[in-house]
Parts: sequence; C-alpha cells; structure tokens
Amino acid sequence: MAIKSTWKDRWVCIGGGTAGFGLQLAHEFARRGASVAIVGRDPRRGETAAESLRSSGGGEIRLFCVDLADEKAIEFSEWKSWLHTVNLDVAIAAAGKSDRGFLMQLSSTELESLMRINVYSSFCFSKATQESLKRGAGTLVHIASLAGLVAAPGMGGYSIAKHALVAMSRQLRLELAEHRIRVLLVCPGPIRREPSESGRYDALIKDRNLPESLKKPGGGANLKAIEPGWLCERIVSAIESNKSELVVPSKVRWLASLGSLWPALLDYMLRKKRTSR
Repeated sequence: MAIKSTWKDRWVCIGGGTAGFGLQLAHEFARRGASVAIVGRDPRRGETAAESLRSSGGGEIRLFCVDLADEKAIEFSEWKSWLHTVNLDVAIAAAGKSDRGFLMQLSSTELESLMRINVYSSFCFSKATQESLKRGAGTLVHIASLAGLVAAPGMGGYSIAKHALVAMSRQLRLELAEHRIRVLLVCPGPIRREPSESGRYDALIKDRNLPESLKKPGGGANLKAIEPGWLCERIVSAIESNKSELVVPSKVRWLASLGSLWPALLDYMLRKKRTSR
C-alpha cells in the first residue's frame, strides 16, 4: 500500500540499489510515491529488483547496470546519459561489502577490493550525480557504518574502508554546500538480515581461523540488530529534516568522542569486551 507523502514526482537514485539494504531503501521511496532509479552491476539481479519495485505502487522505475567503481565505464554508460536529463532530489550511495579478519591477515589485494567496493564506488557515484543534484538542489546520502566511527578488532579491512567513507562524506558536506547540495552521512549498526544470509562469514571464519564470535552481527558487538524498515524510515526523515549525520544507535557517537579524548581508555574497553566473550 502506497504511503501518502510529498515524494510524488521526485527522483531518487540509489547506487547498490539492486540488492540488500539499497533495495530496501528503494522500496521505501517507491512506496512513498517517488520515481526510483537503481544502479548495480548484475543485470539479472537488477531485473528482478526492478520488477519487485514496479509492484510497490510508486512512480517510474529505472534500472541501470554499470560498475560504480569504474569511472571510465560510468562516463560512457546509459546511466550517465540519463543523469543529464533529470534533476535528482536524492542520490544514495549504498553499495558496500563487510569483512571479518585480523588486519595483518589481509593481503593488499583484499584490502584494495574492500576500498573499491566501499569507497571508490561511493566516490564515483557522488561525482556522477553531482550535476543532477545541483540542478535539483538535492541531497547526497552515504551509507557508512558504526565501524567508520569506532574501529574494533576482527573487522578486517571493513573499518578502514568505512572510516575513509566517513571522511569523504564530511569533506563533501563542506565542499558541496555552495552548490546547494546537502550531504547526509548515515552510520548504522548491524542491520537485521534474512536467515538465508546467516552463513555469509562462514568461509572467512574457516579460512582465516577466526573466533566464532566474529560471525555475529557487528563482529559480536553488544548491539541489537536494526530492523531495516525502521532504519529506512529514519533515513527518509533525516533527509526531509536536512540532517547532516544519522548515527544509530546514537550512543556510539559518544564512544567515538571518547576515542578522540581518551584513546587508551577506549582501546581498553574494546579489548576487555572481546576477551570477556
């Protein structure tokens, strides 16, 4: 059932919108009456996602298949041509990949891959949508993570990548303000996933000989998994109220501040928590 809102006749573009939380966000905006463009690499998965969105009762649905971390491919893509024809109200960089492992176990190739998916794709997406957002005086949204605010052991290269994304988002917030583009940084804790996705870290845990606790959401952090529908609503509300940052749960912002003031104390707390499990 469609939700009455002010999103009718407005365009929302979501990078990484063909699966996972990006697709859930796409459904939220479609239910609110927005026209939604989703961008992903896999044509088959994209078609399935687009069909599901068309049944949501929103506006127009567009699908574009391109590697968001490949700037040259973007430049000559159908998506880039389409962006010249619309004024975006919202552009959401939602592509990302998590990881588990101790940092010294990673190869430089593995770290580069995590940076490519979590950082380069958001960077290229932001560049590609900038002019369309400028015309629409729109909002650029980056989906980061609590791991981008507080580093924790056993998260592999994920925390490094998300810290970089947080820094990029904050820098763009300053630089794009003069172009009437607002930037929203979203740092959520672990998002509840379907039971079918419960074994997504099994291979990493086995290959890297990691503690079983790292399979848990947030690497075993004492955080309740966030309901994706509720988080979608919070993000829409944050966009509508022109917020700069959304941290869920908000208490982690205090932990991040603690790390800046007393890094040794934060390290002690994180190590103690890990050894007590």
